[in-house]
Amino acid sequence: MSKRPSADGFTLFEVLVAVSIFALIAAMTMTNLIQVSKTGEQVSAAQRQLADIQFALGYLAKDLTQRIDRKVRDQYGDEQPELLVDDGRLVFTRNGWSNLLQQPRSNLQRVEYLLVDTSLRRKYWPQLDQGFEEQALEQELLSGVEEFSVVLLTRGEETLRNWPPVGSSTQQQPVALELTLELEDFGVIRRVFEISNVQA
Repeated sequence: MSKRPSADGFTLFEVLVAVSIFALIAAMTMTNLIQVSKTGEQVSAAQRQLADIQFALGYLAKDLTQRIDRKVRDQYGDEQPELLVDDGRLVFTRNGWSNLLQQPRSNLQRVEYLLVDTSLRRKYWPQLDQGFEEQALEQELLSGVEEFSVVLLTRGEETLRNWPPVGSSTQQQPVALELTLELEDFGVIRRVFEISNVQA
């Protein structure tokens, strides 16, 4: 009596084990892909914010390099100092405002840096001495800013948080400016800029 040949193939149990292993590997792979995608998005967001930080600091550095000692009059006709630092505001006059359209205006520009909510903003006025109804133009340089502070440094290593100095006997002009930015994601950033005292 001849033996009956055994049937080729997998048992139901073997099939279930194979499917379970495949499902587990697929789940692990999908989890890793999701994590890689999230990491990529975080890196991209960090790179964008870093680019924004570099842009804002570059803009400020360019303005400070072109700073000149030129007082202005505000919309009420009151004289304003050539440099003003007060309560997180930085205001000064700069040279080199390009005039490609050859408009009838000065190449000097009055600019102000200040923190509005969590936004670092740059304001400037179309005219150096402001008219009564003249409005400043404003642009956002950097978002996610929790603190913006400015300290002036003199040659005698004196630090001034206000300029013109209030209740101070100092006779020294500031030669550098220390800027501090505290950002939500990047922490604290400090930069020191040399400031010139060029007369207009």
